[in-house]
Amino acid sequence: MPEIIYPSVDELIETNRRVLREISVKRADRHRVLSRPKLEAATQKMRAEEGDLYDKAAVLLTELVRGHAFASGVRRTAYVATVSFLRTNDEHPSVAHDPRILTGIREGFYTVEETKDWLRGNAVRQFTRT
Repeated sequence: MPEIIYPSVDELIETNRRVLREISVKRADRHRVLSRPKLEAATQKMRAEEGDLYDKAAVLLTELVRGHAFASGVRRTAYVATVSFLRTNDEHPSVAHDPRILTGIREGFYTVEETKDWLRGNAVRQFTRT
């Protein structure tokens, strides 16, 4: 099995900078790191995760979305960083960016297993607030 290539904290920070430059949503969007320790914790948890690349990707996505380590573009950054992680490791996810799913992940509506299924391109239950 080939060695897994993980994103560094600096690469995650650069991803946020790039996402905010290329995918403008709000006029007030600005690149600022709120918590480098949360980014470090997310990468450590991903590395420690047992299982395949999709298990690790689901942990990365969940930790980034819930950790809120950036001032703006948290969900967009988490999505781009996760898809990039999979592609860097020769996976070809076909999952489209869906803000509703990412909100559901942030709010704990989806389990890590459901997140993994979604990253694999499978349908997941519709997000609803309770």
